[in-house]
Amino acid sequence: MTFSTTCTHWHSTTRKPAKPVSFATITTWPGRFHDALAFLTRLVPPRANCTAASLTAAMPFFAPVGLVVGALCTAAAVAALWIFDKPEYGFAGHCLAAAIAGWVWILCEIWSTRGLHWDGLSDLGDATGSGALGEQFWAILRDSRLGAFGALHLLAAFSGLWISLTGHLAQGQWVALVLAPAWGRAACIWLAAYSTPYEQRSLGGLACAGSTPQLARWQILLAAGMALLVLITSSCPFWRLPLLALGQFVLVHSMIDKTRLHGGVSGDFLGACIQWSQLWFLLITV
Repeated sequence: MTFSTTCTHWHSTTRKPAKPVSFATITTWPGRFHDALAFLTRLVPPRANCTAASLTAAMPFFAPVGLVVGALCTAAAVAALWIFDKPEYGFAGHCLAAAIAGWVWILCEIWSTRGLHWDGLSDLGDATGSGALGEQFWAILRDSRLGAFGALHLLAAFSGLWISLTGHLAQGQWVALVLAPAWGRAACIWLAAYSTPYEQRSLGGLACAGSTPQLARWQILLAAGMALLVLITSSCPFWRLPLLALGQFVLVHSMIDKTRLHGGVSGDFLGACIQWSQLWFLLITV
């Protein structure tokens, strides 16, 4: 059983307040980082004593986990580029090798995260594309079957991500590939900090409880540092950085508006925010 299943099951089957968690298990940063890593990836198993409160306490470590995911996926992509790119193949061969390496990056991300955020992206695509409101919207959102709108959202996100990754790898720019998952998870904090949960005992509720405005402001500083690092280490022109910030603001604000329209935020909103945000980061910095 995964960390997410364990904690959501605990949280949904009890109406009693959470039992106090010891300082050593929830407030020390190694334990909280481990909980974030176990929830967001398959790289480590969940701790035996994790609870729903563990996810709330782990929210500050979402972006650092993104760096782990980014480093892992980028290492796989660079290895694939080294294997398939040969000087005698010329420019066309180099672009093909970069495309293969970009696909490997996506494959590694899907494997390492269990496709958690892609699932949220497709579910939200179906729900918003239907134009439904109220309980009908949430019924569509919770339906595990993939509809036409969800498939279109997946196609758009996957193709955009593949194209942008190919562009970065073809130019030898790998720093943005490491940072993109961290950027997406920082955006998830922004959304959770300024939204209200649809259900307090859901993943959305746990994320909102751990995402304070103060934490959101720290994510802004982190995002500024990542943008500056990309500017220094790549050929990204300076004028794209304000565009990056403006586009990200519009994306998060539009999702906040959607949560208000539909009565609150859920885990699917957060997953979709992660995927669209990391795509925006990679597209603008290519």
